[in-house]
Amino acid sequence: MSMSKENVVVWSIKHNSYVLAGLIILCFFVGVALLGLVYLPHNPLESVGPDYAPPSLRFPFGTTNIGQDVFSQWIYGARSTLIVGFLAGFITIVIGLAIGIVAGFINLMDEPLMRLTDVFLAMPTLPLLIAIAEFVRPSIFSVSILIAVLIGWPGTARVVRSSVLSLKTQPYIEVARLSGVPSNQIMFKDIVKHILPLSLTYALFSVIAAVLTEASLDFIGVGPSTDYSWGAQIALANQANAVLFGAWWWFLIPGLSIAVFSTGIALLAYGLESVFKEA
Repeated sequence: MSMSKENVVVWSIKHNSYVLAGLIILCFFVGVALLGLVYLPHNPLESVGPDYAPPSLRFPFGTTNIGQDVFSQWIYGARSTLIVGFLAGFITIVIGLAIGIVAGFINLMDEPLMRLTDVFLAMPTLPLLIAIAEFVRPSIFSVSILIAVLIGWPGTARVVRSSVLSLKTQPYIEVARLSGVPSNQIMFKDIVKHILPLSLTYALFSVIAAVLTEASLDFIGVGPSTDYSWGAQIALANQANAVLFGAWWWFLIPGLSIAVFSTGIALLAYGLESVFKEA
């Protein structure tokens, strides 16, 4: 008995090593972020031990230059880092889907929306984010919105538009039009249904871009001032010259966390992309 398309997708996801590896990494870091809501070994901002103490049983990730527990800071920072990534990814997929579908489906809107997309693609986004942050001290929510608006959606919109233009020429779309099916029904029932899986993979890549951008803003001192993230940990370690004092644990652990988390999201995105293409 042949399986339906939905069952094929579910089976492929369960047996795709990239997807499974990405989900394991993602679940681990989500678990760390949730743990920070209910438990922290120490107050991440208080001095609780000797300065520059190396990793030990009492302080698994060592301490900072003023005796703060790096392990507690790492758990606490996971929440802000993941919020920025996933919120920016969600905003990216909403804006990118809307503009890409409208541009690809409505001919009159194609040219102006694509020129607008080109403007955003040509912008020097990081310098612009730095300039905005100098005037408006950002929070994790405003940073997520800025990253999505300035960086995330243009690439997604272009890919979605190309897919919509390709779908419009498919025979079943032509049959639906000749049968008198309303355009809005074709757009939401036939076009969007086929575009969503592709958009999901690009939203995941936007999560990576958002996390790296937020860490970059933190490193140069213009990141969110109301929240503590892994990028802020690296920035504070740099400001305290942790490298010169041999406190490798202070900057290496959050840096590796960003790298591993980004790798997990990339594996998940590549795996889902291959699954959707095979289906």
